[in-house]
Amino acid sequence: MTNTTDTHLPTIVYVEDNGGDTLLLEEALRAKGHNSQLLIIDRGDTALHYFQVKETAEDVPPPHCILLDSHLPIVSGVGLITFIRGSRIFDKTPVYIFADASLYKDALMKRLVSAKSFLEKPRDWAGFLALADHLMRSAEVTMREQTQGSPEIQPPNDLANE
Repeated sequence: MTNTTDTHLPTIVYVEDNGGDTLLLEEALRAKGHNSQLLIIDRGDTALHYFQVKETAEDVPPPHCILLDSHLPIVSGVGLITFIRGSRIFDKTPVYIFADASLYKDALMKRLVSAKSFLEKPRDWAGFLALADHLMRSAEVTMREQTQGSPEIQPPNDLANE
């Protein structure tokens, strides 16, 4: 599934320190037949560095979808959201967070994220399959729209934690 040589595949960045959850999402994408590049980053500081490099790399497009765990080592989900939404290169990239929206009141008030950005972490295989479908739909929409001038585009979100 992870293919770093094909730039025509949707790229999903998953920032998560729980190896079991990352493996389940990887397997769910494979089980659903989704062909994507899944980049897994297991620490907040490493993710921040990745996003900083992406911000300056003019010849490499931003990811098509970002999924963050809110509880990460060193740099939290809030810190990552603040950086990502402060950088114009990620304007069209949907960002989803495994968190309760009430923990992100400041980010919501500053319009860094929308209420649709908050997801409940799957608790079973069916939930990971649904998450794989949702992320893939989102990445595919973004991939089509990144060359146009529209802001972040999210497909209908039946997984929203509202």
